[in-house]
Amino acid sequence: MIYSILNLDRRNWLLLLVSCSLATCTSAQLGPSPRPVDVVINVFIDRMPNRAPQGISIQLQNGMGSNEAELKTDGNGTAQCHSLTGTHRLRIFGPDVQEYQENFDIELTEVRHIENVVVRSKPGSAVTTSTGSNSGLIPAARLKVPEKAQAEFKKGSKALEQKDWIGARKFFDSAIAIYPDYDVAYNGLGSAWAGGGNLAEARPAFERAITLNANFAEAERNLARISFAEKKYDEALTLLDKSLATDPLNSWALTSAANAALLTHHYDQAIAYARKAHGVPHQGSAGVHIVAALALEATQQPVEAVREYQLYLDEDPKGRDADRAQKAIARLSAPK
Repeated sequence: MIYSILNLDRRNWLLLLVSCSLATCTSAQLGPSPRPVDVVINVFIDRMPNRAPQGISIQLQNGMGSNEAELKTDGNGTAQCHSLTGTHRLRIFGPDVQEYQENFDIELTEVRHIENVVVRSKPGSAVTTSTGSNSGLIPAARLKVPEKAQAEFKKGSKALEQKDWIGARKFFDSAIAIYPDYDVAYNGLGSAWAGGGNLAEARPAFERAITLNANFAEAERNLARISFAEKKYDEALTLLDKSLATDPLNSWALTSAANAALLTHHYDQAIAYARKAHGVPHQGSAGVHIVAALALEATQQPVEAVREYQLYLDEDPKGRDADRAQKAIARLSAPK
């Protein structure tokens, strides 16, 4: 090897030096290697919180301009994919929205990056938002409530706030007697029974509220709470699925749906709901990352599970599951 180098002519020797220098510079400029990261893209139409409908196209490129992912928004205006830390370019387009492009950076410290984007609808387009499909509608029956029934309902609501369960039931019963199709009065009655600890009486009240109003997300959530208490997890999941079709950003429903899906072994659904919960404010619900981690372990995804355990520790480092998360990270990261 020494002989061959000594016998290089001057031109080749300079080329060798230049090549070595370039390699050294390139290596120095690269810095830390990119890390895997989950990317969550929430798309809104014209303003927040008007979530985009299903089917809006999303193109994700890396810093060099190469395509990383071709995505479509789901029914909640969300799309997810796996990527790497670093600079990315985002393009959002569709027949009813104005094309949107932006660059954004994902830091090395991130394990999940959430990008919230507001795009503009095209003039005269028929685009509708996911939050506007049902949640903004008032049932026709509620528009016919007599003033006397409304007055009794207000009294019941005040008693409910004061935890006067008996008084609240009296006023809600009175409102229903005046107007039998009063959905929110049935929901209030169910809440009064549940507040007093009588779930057997609360259940039919919530069920009646849902019968009167098929898009009553609050009543569906209340009934799901009873299902959890009775360990009817399949029923709870069905109710929460339905409530989220109307109110897709409710953090309690998202975290509870993830838990119900885990308990019923619907692991992919548990992971999806947990990740959607992470995309909305969920203070006090860091445990949803434990749910996601357990579902990921059950589906043989240890690397993803470690990320979820770490997210839990990032959000609640002194939480009741902190020790469990640390031990799980050590176990899943140990050399095999």
